[in-house]
Amino acid sequence: MPSFHTKTIEQILDPVAQQVSVLVVLHEASEDGSAMPDLSGQISAVNAAVQNLVKVGRDTTNSSKDAVLKQDMPPALVKVEAASNGLLEASVMLRDDPYSMPGRKTLIDGARGILGGTAQLLLVFDQAEVRKILRRCQGVLDYICVAEVIEVMGDLVTFVKNLTPGMTGMANMVSARAKELTFQVHRELLEKHLDSVKNTVPLLVSAIKITVTTISQGGQGLAEAKENRNYVIRKMSYDIREIMRVLQLTTYDEDDWAMDDLTVLKKAQDNITNQMARATEWLTDPNAAPGGIGESALRQILADAKKVADRVNEPYAGRIKQAVEDLTELTDKLADLRANGQGKTPEALQLSHAINAKLNALQKLVDDAVQDAVKNGTGKPANTLTGKMDQAQAWLANPSVNDKGVGRKAIEGLVAEGRRVAQNLSGPEKRELEQLCNDVDSLHKQLDALIRKGQGNSPEARAIRQQLAMKLQQLQQKIEKALANQVVDSFMDPTGPLAQLDRAAKAPADAPNRQQTYESKAHIFLKHSKQMTDTAHAVAAAGSCPDKKIVGELNATANEVAEMTPQVVNAGKILLMLPENALMILVIPILALMEGAVPLFKGKIIYAHVPKDIRVQPAVKMIPY
Repeated sequence: MPSFHTKTIEQILDPVAQQVSVLVVLHEASEDGSAMPDLSGQISAVNAAVQNLVKVGRDTTNSSKDAVLKQDMPPALVKVEAASNGLLEASVMLRDDPYSMPGRKTLIDGARGILGGTAQLLLVFDQAEVRKILRRCQGVLDYICVAEVIEVMGDLVTFVKNLTPGMTGMANMVSARAKELTFQVHRELLEKHLDSVKNTVPLLVSAIKITVTTISQGGQGLAEAKENRNYVIRKMSYDIREIMRVLQLTTYDEDDWAMDDLTVLKKAQDNITNQMARATEWLTDPNAAPGGIGESALRQILADAKKVADRVNEPYAGRIKQAVEDLTELTDKLADLRANGQGKTPEALQLSHAINAKLNALQKLVDDAVQDAVKNGTGKPANTLTGKMDQAQAWLANPSVNDKGVGRKAIEGLVAEGRRVAQNLSGPEKRELEQLCNDVDSLHKQLDALIRKGQGNSPEARAIRQQLAMKLQQLQQKIEKALANQVVDSFMDPTGPLAQLDRAAKAPADAPNRQQTYESKAHIFLKHSKQMTDTAHAVAAAGSCPDKKIVGELNATANEVAEMTPQVVNAGKILLMLPENALMILVIPILALMEGAVPLFKGKIIYAHVPKDIRVQPAVKMIPY
């Protein structure tokens, strides 16, 4: 049984799963010819509990206004009830004949049916609860767009008055849902984006107020004010959409990055197999509503198939990707038809039949691709610099082994990483790294040419392999050292340009050359911010950290700072033109930028990506923790 994604489902199904396990053990123990014990008492208790569950389910269905729940709940109830009746039938058969093989089979089938049906029933109800939260989130998402048309203070007051209850309700529902989830990563994502939304609300009100004030004072700085406001709207909208995305997750695959490819492939293959029945039921039922567990199962199959395509060899990868694209397009059309009440039209019926056939073909294609990967490997280079280095050295040690081109791809990846890092360097350091990349590339091509001629083990080839192995080690060391130096250069004074921009924006109105000074400081600030974010991305791509979570946080924070940087410049420019608005302008955006940048240069995120043997320069110790 898979992991349950909510504590409620887990608490209900765990005891059921344990009881099923007991019955399976009893069944297996009696296969040696022993008689099955009388289980009529236990089965009667189970049947009573199932009948109560079915009654609650039907009452919920009758009172609910959720069309999808009304569609998905009855089949789950029927499945549970049929399984319970099967258990009763099995108890009678085994009571009359404790050695009855049909009775034992019926018992196991009934027990498993109750477990599967109860899981489906709880999932239907859980998704209905999720849809309630999604509707509240969508309402807030739609309403914050009203901020774009607010031009007078009275409208702002009305906007805040209307937004507050919706935002409070959404926050309470999302917070409660986060506490209910069993996957820690999902809880953390919900809490992270919810906190961001809460922190952005006062920033949104301030941005709207700035726009309204700018309009009332003649429009000077209006373009910058609107861009600030629109940025805040985009940020809040992104966080709400991320909340909505995470709310709909029922499985956790974030650790795929740290898994080997075959493990990921087999996991995706199992997921597809487990979802096929629900997807097929949805396709063959013309009355099935869109958005239910059947369509969700189909969408999940496509997502898992794409995951397989990303890790298998050609021609399977291309065929699976094309099949996923075709099925996605057809599924979208079918869902639209059913949403418009046209599920029984000839077009919809033909679509569902075509999708079903293509889905079965996709499953067969995935099975063949996974089987090929198990037999021949996946031919994919590692994610980290160290991993690529290991793959490259393994191939150089024995190039006659067919590694599906992994060694060659790893070398190409190392050269690409080196050239990417060199782009942010200058002077002798840049030239040395670029020359090393060229040397590795040239030696790799020479060795490849010899191997193609059947001379991979010739004295010349062995000499090139030794030289290439040495050059690769030098390249790795150069990249790591360059990254360490780049971190030091970029984060030696992370807040200095920001503080200078702040002072320039707040210069007295009679200060000479205010505009020119501000433009100069803004240019320095933009350049420095880009340098920090470029360094962060370079460390994430070519650093030695194997933890995907840390790499993801680093990239996400760098993106946030990059997006926020021009808004700080805009806010400063408004303050420069309208110094009397100092209480409303600049302070919040600058603080927000500082808060967003802190994980980049204050925590251990970047420092963790610098190898310990490179941490020898005294300047590195100046990076604050």
